[in-house]
Amino acid sequence: MVRFGILEEVEDLDCQYIEKGDIVALNCVSSNAHDGSVASERFCLCTEGFGNRMCTLENVSDKDVPADIAMCMLYIDNALSMRALQEMMSADNEVKGTSGSGGHKTLLYGHAVQLKHVQSEMETNEGEACWWTIHPASKQRSEGEKVRVGDDVILVSVATERYLHMSLNRNHYVVIASFHQTLWNIASVSSGSIRTRNMGYLFGNDVLRLFHGNDECLTIPENWSEHPQHNMVIYEGGAAVSQARSLWRIEPVRMKWHGALLGWDQVFRIRHITSGRYLGVIDSSVQLHHRDKATLEVTAFVMCQNKDPKKQMLDEKEEEGMGAATIQYGETDAFIQHVNSQLWLSYQTSEVTKKGLGKVEEKKAVALKDGHMDDCYTFFMALEEESKSARVIRKCSSVLNRFLK
Repeated sequence: MVRFGILEEVEDLDCQYIEKGDIVALNCVSSNAHDGSVASERFCLCTEGFGNRMCTLENVSDKDVPADIAMCMLYIDNALSMRALQEMMSADNEVKGTSGSGGHKTLLYGHAVQLKHVQSEMETNEGEACWWTIHPASKQRSEGEKVRVGDDVILVSVATERYLHMSLNRNHYVVIASFHQTLWNIASVSSGSIRTRNMGYLFGNDVLRLFHGNDECLTIPENWSEHPQHNMVIYEGGAAVSQARSLWRIEPVRMKWHGALLGWDQVFRIRHITSGRYLGVIDSSVQLHHRDKATLEVTAFVMCQNKDPKKQMLDEKEEEGMGAATIQYGETDAFIQHVNSQLWLSYQTSEVTKKGLGKVEEKKAVALKDGHMDDCYTFFMALEEESKSARVIRKCSSVLNRFLK
């Protein structure tokens, strides 16, 4: 009993302060004067990291337009005092090979920090260019104190002594190094220490496969297209269970602790990796929807332990912290329910004629009121190499499609 209490206290501390190994998102607020009124929007620092190393800003204000938080995730790779950094810079071996070594576990104000883009694993790993000193934006914090989750901070480049700044350029917001300050809110996406202690459990933003039964998974047809006749989601076995078209990402709707442990009745979206589109339900039809049309009403789902006939009352208040380890890969069975319609993600079997194969049975994903007894899913996490390859496929397909149009 005492040990459990100590563990809870440790996890509370892990979620209270920013530490090396944590994943964070830097966001800021812009104010625009339009038609005599001032509107505020929140943006996250992000980068594609594939084919383009420039940092941009992702609008995270509208819940009906899902933000790509995966592009905004930054890993706290290293943190050093300025004195330790200067000593390291002047050493004969310079910075090569120092990533992640030494330094402080907890991030302190006044110290230098190295941020690595999670999705691309890119950072400048030579010289001062990749180091930023972190300073409090509030008078309630002072140099030497621990950086807390949710603090407003100011980031200064060690190399140029300029601020990380959001600027308006030709009606578009850009990120530059400037003599003007921007206050960045440091939001925690995921605690590194808690992720390590709960390996094998489902976290927000994980890339995975949704298995139905033992030999088939949720996927899209090889001839999938945006045309209504071909925009469908199916269950398929065989080679499909190891192909990129069967990869999905679980994206919690909440912004804070986006990479927390996922539990029952937490609202999330399901994004198809190679197409970049979101699984959605209109009437009873299950299709993939472009980001601009992936409203919360169409694309919000929850996981349930059983098909309880009582309506789920979902609390819209965002929870704090990493949550509890609930859904285990390869072990836990879960039913998936569409929030707005209260329909269950299920299947419908029909006989179709395919070229070269003749008549075959096709299992199509549909949303039903009662569904079937075997509508539950088991989750299997994708390999990191699979996830990266699928992302490259999506990016290349997007470029080719724009070129062909």
